[in-house]
Amino acid sequence: MKFSVLGIIWLLSFSLFFAGCASSVSFQTPASSSGELSYPAPDPIEAAQRVEVFSTVKVSYATNRRKGPDGGLLAELNVSDAPLSYGQETVLIPLERDVGSFKDSHSSTFKVLMRFGVVDDQDDPIITLLNDKSLTLSEADFFKQFKSTNAVKSGDVLLFVHGFNVKFEDAVKRAAQVSYDINPDLQPVVFSWPSIGDPLKYNRDFGRALDSIDDFEKFMLKLAASTQGKRIHILAHSMGSKVVIPALGKLYSSHSKLLDKKLGNIILAAPDFPRETFILKYKAAFSKFGRATIYMSSEDKALRVSSSTYLADREMLGFSGSDGFFFPGIDSVDITHAGGVDDLLGHSKYGSSARVLVDMHDMIGSNLRANKRKGFIVVPPYKYFFLQP
Repeated sequence: MKFSVLGIIWLLSFSLFFAGCASSVSFQTPASSSGELSYPAPDPIEAAQRVEVFSTVKVSYATNRRKGPDGGLLAELNVSDAPLSYGQETVLIPLERDVGSFKDSHSSTFKVLMRFGVVDDQDDPIITLLNDKSLTLSEADFFKQFKSTNAVKSGDVLLFVHGFNVKFEDAVKRAAQVSYDINPDLQPVVFSWPSIGDPLKYNRDFGRALDSIDDFEKFMLKLAASTQGKRIHILAHSMGSKVVIPALGKLYSSHSKLLDKKLGNIILAAPDFPRETFILKYKAAFSKFGRATIYMSSEDKALRVSSSTYLADREMLGFSGSDGFFFPGIDSVDITHAGGVDDLLGHSKYGSSARVLVDMHDMIGSNLRANKRKGFIVVPPYKYFFLQP
């Protein structure tokens, strides 16, 4: 549909008046899936419209969030005898976007123009979760997909454990974006613990993360036993490290051979985990594993607060500050100067920085440790690595 320049200007002049009542516009989706783990081909017209705009990423999930009466996942811990629920979501990733961009909503002005038909969603592609594509899976069906003959993708598994203040839907979209930007052939999986998704509920999320350690440990054992010919790369962000570090420390003491065989890399991105606790209890196990990476920064505003206030009152592992962390056998990497897209707090460079994403691509794809990858320097008196822009 074509409009004159004056017509478009006229509509724009009214956008501020209508912005408050503009509603979001969702994608039209094909009919529901009838297959066990596959989706029917989209309508030919729809496919023709989208083929040049989006890539589809399927994200499998396991969660210990309690289900509500309508089947939705709540920000509450499932305390039943079977705490884990399983499923698969579909996310659309725009093809024309900067690596690290996590734009998942339109501006108010754009929404108004959509209502008047001046533009459509393909004029401003965003990362979108297709709710009508959600699948609920049994435990057996969930783990069956990781066997080589039933794999959704042929690549390794990227297991993402989100941090503080993250809703389920946002965790799924972030997993899709990071996995896609590292390597589109990776098979993304989310373990979503019941964060409430409220920046004022730090202590509440803190407790829920600790309550999720045992559930994650049991999930990891099942996942490791199910993968055939695939390595599992774990990416834990921020408070997600409070779930992952203790669970893996315990698993490594009892199932070290299994983890050595099945795990590829353990990546702790901006870990909101006390440095002294890690040194006292876990550094030996992670060093012995030999493929652990800690991304830290001295400009991480979120961890600066967590390290210096009543929230923790001790330095976090992901905040390099004046000392940082170094221990032989663990790749400690300062990413302060790596840059990032729309990362005001400097806390999400694992997903927003093209430089960090490329580094993870080299780490996972080429199986290289930091001393073999490009762009690292060591600045005395520090012994850990600095990632260059």
